[in-house]
Amino acid sequence: MGQKANINSLHLGRNKDWNCVWYTNNSEYSKVLTQDLIILNYLKSCYIISKNSEVVKIRICRISKNIIINLQLTNDLKSDSLALLKMLVFNLKNVFSNFDRIFIVSKILSSNELRTDPIFLSKKIAILIENRIRFRSHLIKNLMSHTAEMCIGIKVLCKGRLNGADMADSDSLTVGSIPFQTLKAKINYGFSVANTAKGLQSIKVWIYNR
Repeated sequence: MGQKANINSLHLGRNKDWNCVWYTNNSEYSKVLTQDLIILNYLKSCYIISKNSEVVKIRICRISKNIIINLQLTNDLKSDSLALLKMLVFNLKNVFSNFDRIFIVSKILSSNELRTDPIFLSKKIAILIENRIRFRSHLIKNLMSHTAEMCIGIKVLCKGRLNGADMADSDSLTVGSIPFQTLKAKINYGFSVANTAKGLQSIKVWIYNR
């Protein structure tokens, strides 16, 4: 049920909220949605933020003609990055002239929050696979065991040319229980892509929090 799609969409309205919060009429819906997608893709690929800290999650809230961008980061931004954020806001205002004010709020996640974040964990596993670490290696299993200490269960699914094989295959590792059959469980989903010499490999992570 949940392992074949983004499980976050199944839990919307129950124990999860939208990443973009706003209200609009039907005629403006496609325009506002396109703007949010442009902002999300721009912030994820922005060198101003990613050179010192990694963006884990982005949340956008619109209030009238004002927009609030909430960034969840792995590390604190340095003093020079704070000055570059003003340039980022200036670039967004040039692209979207309908915004009166743009606010950027950053939150630094703690070590425990990062250990139970599926997006951050999938990125770490993707980096290990790009460095030619085997999927069932001790490093990845040890990484999962540390995460399992903070949650009830964790599952990692990897698809692609695993370990440099010529044919694509899939393999998974599970620690604890992941109840996909119920919507009451607080299961978080993360997805990353590893760019290896044999091609792209997808890493999907599900974490069942307490």
